Amino acid sequence: MASLGSRTNPQYGRGTHTLPADTPSLSDEEVRLKTWLDGFLQQPGLELPRPPRVALEILELSQKASARIEDIGSLLEREPLLAGRVLRLANSALYGATAPVTTLKQALIRMGLATVRDVVMEAAFHMTVLRAEGFNDTLECIRRHSTAVAWLSRFIARNTSIDAENAFLLGLLHDVGLSVALIGLTEFLKRQKVAPKLTPLRWLAVDGVHETFTEQVLASWGLPPGILLVVKNHHSLLIQGMAHPSIAILMIAEQIAFDGGWGVVPKIEAGDDDMAFTAAREASAIDSVDPALSAVNLTRTHYEMFVNDTKRVLETLASQFRQR
Repeated sequence: MASLGSRTNPQYGRGTHTLPADTPSLSDEEVRLKTWLDGFLQQPGLELPRPPRVALEILELSQKASARIEDIGSLLEREPLLAGRVLRLANSALYGATAPVTTLKQALIRMGLATVRDVVMEAAFHMTVLRAEGFNDTLECIRRHSTAVAWLSRFIARNTSIDAENAFLLGLLHDVGLSVALIGLTEFLKRQKVAPKLTPLRWLAVDGVHETFTEQVLASWGLPPGILLVVKNHHSLLIQGMAHPSIAILMIAEQIAFDGGWGVVPKIEAGDDDMAFTAAREASAIDSVDPALSAVNLTRTHYEMFVNDTKRVLETLASQFRQR
């Protein structure tokens, strides 16, 4: 039988499930934590993490047919720190820089509108401060994973007939809810006067709400419904009985990321009430890759090609993370 924490379980990621008859009773902490997380985003006065306002304005502008590079440049000039990060990324090997650009205008012209949006959101993503006492190593792991999945998703999408416009953005933001749920866990443990330790059952609770959290956080940022639909269901290939191509691309990218050492592997410590069924890590099940490949008319041969062709991208990403 597949574990509840495994994506081969048909109820994984759906928010509700029925436990097998022989499963031990939920501990008091689990019940309290689940109740706390279910209401966490509705707490009065809660400030959800947000990227710089300028980044969200650029994201909104980029969705308009009338958007111009000059308009984006004017917005970026209002946020010098973000502009500096965009300029640095534009000069990186990741964006194929062969000769350095020294001005923001040069950088924007070199990259083009669609890529500029992705660069701005990538820079903003790394500027958005997420802190969860005791869990910052896991937060950094999520950040690395999300960045890798963004790059892998765009690469994979460009090798299909699927519109790659939102592939990078979906990969970058699909696990924001994991980080926010960890913040919620931190607040819960503080209130319980318990040390900030990540046990398998606590991680399972965080993992169980992260898709819903991602949807709600991104909705608060004003992202369009199509993106919200994907992030809310990114562990379920089928939506209304049909394979969703963007989710398929995310699943493929996540598996490549995990196999390449860019998965979400939280820093788990043993807990007194651990259960044997808790698979406490964010990793695609191998069995989910073949249906995902088939959904976008790809084969295992394509998958192996992607693994080989993206090694250099992941190596470059690793180098950039070491420099941060």
